[in-house]
Amino acid sequence: MSGKTRRLAYLTALTLVALVPSCVSSPALAQKAATAINVKVGYVNLGLIKASTPGGSEELTHKAEAFLKASVEESNKRLQKAIEEKKSEEDIKKLKTDLQTQINAKQQAYAELVTSAQEEARQRISAAANAVAADKGLDLIVDGAGVLAGGQKLMDNGIDITQDVVKKLSNSAADKGASTASAPAPAKQATK
Repeated sequence: MSGKTRRLAYLTALTLVALVPSCVSSPALAQKAATAINVKVGYVNLGLIKASTPGGSEELTHKAEAFLKASVEESNKRLQKAIEEKKSEEDIKKLKTDLQTQINAKQQAYAELVTSAQEEARQRISAAANAVAADKGLDLIVDGAGVLAGGQKLMDNGIDITQDVVKKLSNSAADKGASTASAPAPAKQATK
């Protein structure tokens, strides 16, 4: 390294050393100071809401698991029957592959159905919580079980809207059922 290059590197390093403290202490880069604001907080027990919601995604999950279990048992019976009937090794292998493909397809379809139902339930719960919050003039709604710190203060000073949200969901489900029941039945087409 030549003397000129060394001097340039030294000057660059000195400039950086001089600039770093001014950047760090710059008010533009400093964190915002905490300020006190008045916020009306409500909380819910999300687990209770999900358990109390008829036709929720948990119910669908259990039904899907039961159906898949029954499908696996039926597949195992068919495989066992093929073995007892002394089918060829190739036929048994093909049957295993076919049955596994069917199970995998059912499992994939149910996973997509459950995921879709969970998202729909999340949206319905969120909409109901937002409606209750607006009715009660609340600024923030949290899941009481999901609070990592300060939870007791929240429970002592916040407003529990769990039952209100459950009621709102039940009413909207009843309204949805009533509108479906009052819808006119499709006209039957004439048969030849």
